[in-house]
Amino acid sequence: MMQNRNKITLALALLLVIAAAGILVVLAVRKGEPPVQPPVTPLLSRVDSLPRTAPKRVVKKVVPKKLPTPVSLTISGVLRDTAGRVMPGVVVSDSYACVLTDTAGRYTLPRHAKARFVYYTVPADCEVPVRSAIDHTAYFYKRINRRDSVYNFTLTRLPHGKELNYRMIVIGDPQVTNAFSPYYEDATDNPIKKSDVARFADETMADIRKTIAALPKGTPVYGLSMGDDVQYYGGYNATLERQIREVLGSSEMRIFSVIGNHDQDGKALYRQKWEENWGPTDYSFDRGDVHYVCFNNVQFHQGARYYSPGELTDAQMEWLSQDLRLADKAKKVVLSYHIPLTFGNKPAQGATPLGIASEQGHYSSSRLSALLDLLKPFAGGYELFCGHTHFAINHEIEFQGQHVMEHCHAAACGNIWQSNINICGTPNGYYVYSFDGTRVSNCYYKGTRWEASRQMTLFRAGTNFNGESYAADWNIVEGQSVLVANVFNADSRWRVVAVEDGVEHEMTRISGKGQDAFATGYHHRYSESVSYAFISKLNGYLIMNHLYYYRPKSPASFIIVRAYDAYGNVYTTTTSRVEAEPFFNYAHYYPLFKSSDKSPKAETVKTPPPTDSAKKAETVVPMKTP
Repeated sequence: MMQNRNKITLALALLLVIAAAGILVVLAVRKGEPPVQPPVTPLLSRVDSLPRTAPKRVVKKVVPKKLPTPVSLTISGVLRDTAGRVMPGVVVSDSYACVLTDTAGRYTLPRHAKARFVYYTVPADCEVPVRSAIDHTAYFYKRINRRDSVYNFTLTRLPHGKELNYRMIVIGDPQVTNAFSPYYEDATDNPIKKSDVARFADETMADIRKTIAALPKGTPVYGLSMGDDVQYYGGYNATLERQIREVLGSSEMRIFSVIGNHDQDGKALYRQKWEENWGPTDYSFDRGDVHYVCFNNVQFHQGARYYSPGELTDAQMEWLSQDLRLADKAKKVVLSYHIPLTFGNKPAQGATPLGIASEQGHYSSSRLSALLDLLKPFAGGYELFCGHTHFAINHEIEFQGQHVMEHCHAAACGNIWQSNINICGTPNGYYVYSFDGTRVSNCYYKGTRWEASRQMTLFRAGTNFNGESYAADWNIVEGQSVLVANVFNADSRWRVVAVEDGVEHEMTRISGKGQDAFATGYHHRYSESVSYAFISKLNGYLIMNHLYYYRPKSPASFIIVRAYDAYGNVYTTTTSRVEAEPFFNYAHYYPLFKSSDKSPKAETVKTPPPTDSAKKAETVVPMKTP
């Protein structure tokens, strides 16, 4: 009985403790405080009727935190030749800094956060490495990544050492698009649907291969594309840049490229595609006694807008100054880029007005003065190479007491593959330079499917080319019978004469903003991909300086035109080859020209001026039918 009473008392006591704890919890919750845990008392240990379970101990698995791989503050490596010998004195760069390899062939560069590639300046006595046996695009670089800090290179020495004589083929704006640009192969006016890449392969590169094949055996041949390898007109095409690279690399010449505005259009993806296929945008290489420097002078602002004339950033100028400081001062320097530096009408701050009345609105680059200062120490002089314009011009200005000439190369694509001519009337084609030491010993323009000896076309000033005429464009009075010569590669050193009745007469050179009546009239009718403003006098960018005219004594005279260039070549044509058709001609389709029994000449022959006999002087060979 007593035992039952004790159990009842103990149970009542336990209930009082639990009730008190519950009251404390309720009060704590009302006050917004965390509940108070009831105190553990010895009473709990005396109630054997209540179940007791030990709390489970939760053990957390400790995973060691993966630390990032430390990034080396430098990149380094060794340059050796194929025989394992070290290569001292070779410039290595990441397009931000330049260093020379030491006596052991080693180099070290500070790792730059923005550097994408490390490369070496190909020495004059070494081969230009290429991507593959069938793709001869230059491959002298390695992509930088976070994991690696060592980048070694193996160079192949030329078996006979430095090449003092070689050819450099310069190609302006291949500019293949992702669309079918309308063009014509006959007089039916039925447009041909053929891709730009196919046209470049079947026309330009096929012609280049013939030019190379006609050179003396063993002649070294290299190539430069002046940018705008592609234009994503018609939509983005992820393979377009690779396709044109492979076509450009399909001949024997080992070829380099600069980057153009349409290779980028202000988009990171487009630039990435160019770099994926071509490597660094700012680099250099040596051939013979010439140091070539290629750089990106397309500086974008407000999306896809860019400055014209071309510009360089402060970082580029620092890299360029380092590169030229390490180059041999006995060499010639060829600066290669896309947008002209000596003219343009969308200037950046600091650009200088040209002050030429006939070129009003044009400026020179804000970097031109600094660039020319960097070039002064080189005993071999310099050349300025660019593209971009889709018209040919050797642009000459007087700048800070210096005479400056810039070679602006006509486009291989002409008016973006919509004809066979550029907007200045120059046929689609490319340039062939001969280098002899530091000297340019020859240079000629090679029209695609044209004989190399054909360096000009003739027109009558009064001819109506679809509403356009040279007489009206250039204010040539009494222009009906006036003879106009379009001399594709002319500059101030050329002498162009008309021979009438055995007497030489200097032809008058035209220079200034304006248009080519033949090209404008043709494209006004047939151009679909670009506006009329681009190919006409409405294009304030277009400068013409390779037109010459002569007013005959008699409209019926048979006239010989001779053009003497700066290299001792004499090019000849006559009034029997005057272009009079506004449409069905070489701009429209090639087969109009009759075939010749003579094979195409890749090199013009230096000859004395021809005799004054009109018939004997007509030495131009008609172009072969393709």
